[in-house]
Amino acid sequence: MQPRMKLVKHTGERAEYPLDAEVIHLGREQARTIPIDDPLVSRRHAEITCVSKAHGANAWVIRDLGSANGTYVNDNLLTASHRLRVGDRIQLGNTLFTYEEMESGQRFRNIIAVLIALSTLVGALVAWRASVATDDAASARNDGTHVLIRLSHYRSGIDASLYQNLGAFVSYRLHLGTMELLDRALADSKEKTYTSSLEGERLFHANMALAALDLVDQDYLHRAESAAEQSFERTRFTETNLAEATTLEDLDYEAHFRESDRASLIAQRLTLTAVLLSLSIFFYTGATLSESRRKYFLAAMGVVTFSLGTLVAALIELAERAG
Repeated sequence: MQPRMKLVKHTGERAEYPLDAEVIHLGREQARTIPIDDPLVSRRHAEITCVSKAHGANAWVIRDLGSANGTYVNDNLLTASHRLRVGDRIQLGNTLFTYEEMESGQRFRNIIAVLIALSTLVGALVAWRASVATDDAASARNDGTHVLIRLSHYRSGIDASLYQNLGAFVSYRLHLGTMELLDRALADSKEKTYTSSLEGERLFHANMALAALDLVDQDYLHRAESAAEQSFERTRFTETNLAEATTLEDLDYEAHFRESDRASLIAQRLTLTAVLLSLSIFFYTGATLSESRRKYFLAAMGVVTFSLGTLVAALIELAERAG
């Protein structure tokens, strides 16, 4: 369906003239299709002709008929045929016309304008939501990085404590061996008689060494009391200390990274949805500029892409809330 066009006279009493013939004549002659009562307008001043374009569309072309004062379109003197466009101003003498669509065409443009505004609003909301998801992804990744750094510090401290305990464990096992030797020597000495002062002095120092070893931390002595069977479990030591640290603060960096990946995926999907909504605006704009039946096809494509984009955005939001 082609849009119906009209000329609107703004000089004097406002009047509208539909372009409903193949040739529209303008001039002072009463026989003119659009008579103009203006002394500066020639009897046969200008004419507007309907011409066919590609794809079955029609256009209106104005040309001057050799008038005395000329015909002006948008303040430019007409020297050849000119294809009219919506909003063009046509000046004949002191009389001004504008080239406009009939109400049906204007109503279509108004609907398209509302659809463009709606698509722009929804697209802006989706783009804002994508920006929020991007910020959430960056924040979660930063949190995960900080947790990973703290975890590394904890592991360093645990490793240092591990080697310290390993060193103490070996040292106390040696001490325990020394104590066993001293106990055995003292037990043997009770059955002997020492006549020399040197042997008595050695016995005294042995008793002193045994007393010093008795002051060693009983926890480590307990670990080393079965030297032939007991060994220090490194993995268990590390896991136990990490578990204790985890109870004090959040050290699950993988959870933050998973949250970051999820938010990044949401941002990507919303960005694609915003592009889809922008595509609907592209179709609407094409429908506004088109003068053939193709504009209805473009308008329908705009409605489809807008509906699809809105549905996808709603599903993404619902999935995020459910997750």
